[in-house]
Amino acid sequence: MKKGVLVCAAVLVLAVLVAAPASAASKKVDFGFKLGLSSSNNKWTDDDGTENALTEATYGGLAIINLSPNIGLQVEIDYLITGETWPSVEYDTVKERFGYLHIPVLFRYKFMKEGKFIPVAFAGPVISFLVSAYETGYGDVEDFFKSTDFGLDMGLGAEFALGNIKALIDFRYYMGLTNVYSAPDLVIMELPMDFTMKNAAFMLTAGIIF
Repeated sequence: MKKGVLVCAAVLVLAVLVAAPASAASKKVDFGFKLGLSSSNNKWTDDDGTENALTEATYGGLAIINLSPNIGLQVEIDYLITGETWPSVEYDTVKERFGYLHIPVLFRYKFMKEGKFIPVAFAGPVISFLVSAYETGYGDVEDFFKSTDFGLDMGLGAEFALGNIKALIDFRYYMGLTNVYSAPDLVIMELPMDFTMKNAAFMLTAGIIF
């Protein structure tokens, strides 16, 4: 799994480095970083409505390849935490917490070619690699979950001109499409129970692009 993370990150960096020299003169590639908060409430098949959202920090770096004045391709490497909490008699509150290296490739559209304030919409596929998994009362539960998740990022944002750089605000939703739970089926009263779990998170971040 860790080899897969390194390979994927290396491919991303290589693609950006190849594209940057060819387009630097016309400023077709922008780089940046961002940080903010994620609010996640993962979707289990046995959810009963008592689950609460888990709020954590999220951060990452990005490269924007500007294909035209309005259309671009935004590639990111982010750290995202998903999970949820729920009340428990034994532990007061149980927390599930999953750390992912979150790598989206987003098609972005700027509603204005120029200006001090430019609204942006974006959407695209995501591949995520599990780097940690924790549950109250059990500790490390990484072996019970798949190492890779596939999903979609979609959202809205805005760019603000600040001299030679730009500030970026980004609000998005991540919808995991993979059942990442991989433990053997539980058997209760000799009847198999097929549990599934999919990641889901809202993210609000701010950053700088230059």
